[in-house]
Amino acid sequence: MDGEIEIIQDTAPVRIDLACGQRPREGFVGYDLHAPLTDRVRRLDLLQFPWPAESASVDELHCSHFIEHIPMAETADGQDLLFAFFDEAFRILKPGGTMTVVWPSLKSVRAFQDPTHRRFIPGEAMGYLNAEWRKANGLDHYRVTCDFEIRSVVPTIHQDTALRSADAQAWMVAGLWDRTVDWHAVLAKPGAR
Repeated sequence: MDGEIEIIQDTAPVRIDLACGQRPREGFVGYDLHAPLTDRVRRLDLLQFPWPAESASVDELHCSHFIEHIPMAETADGQDLLFAFFDEAFRILKPGGTMTVVWPSLKSVRAFQDPTHRRFIPGEAMGYLNAEWRKANGLDHYRVTCDFEIRSVVPTIHQDTALRSADAQAWMVAGLWDRTVDWHAVLAKPGAR
């Protein structure tokens, strides 16, 4: 089904799985450009802005293994597509709403094995999505307006690394290639629900 992002019930939380592929998360409506349409999957090009959703209308967003596919390109008005994607997610989230983002660790073969990956993103890149961080680092001139609260950015690590002591894990994750698998970030739009 194409068209407007639909709000099923005014009382139920609105949860959207962006770039859901063939398996949207349980309890979420999935949006994807190429996945087969079902009763839980809708068609949406996530790189065409604005999305057909009202501002501050979504309680929760989930996006797994999409941001690494965003081309190194700009919108018609010159904004990097990665920033445009996060600005749009921020726009549709309700105050207090959250967004979970998962992407492959750039220090992992997983990041490079898929030839359709266009970006290699460190966990530290999430700082660019917070206005105070951008200002503190002299980067508030960047063309991005979202102001996410960065609640967490943590890697998943290979099982053999996880069996080590905390100190050994920290050393391995910081210094060795292919010890981390994915990054998981939880971002929030400031404000009460």
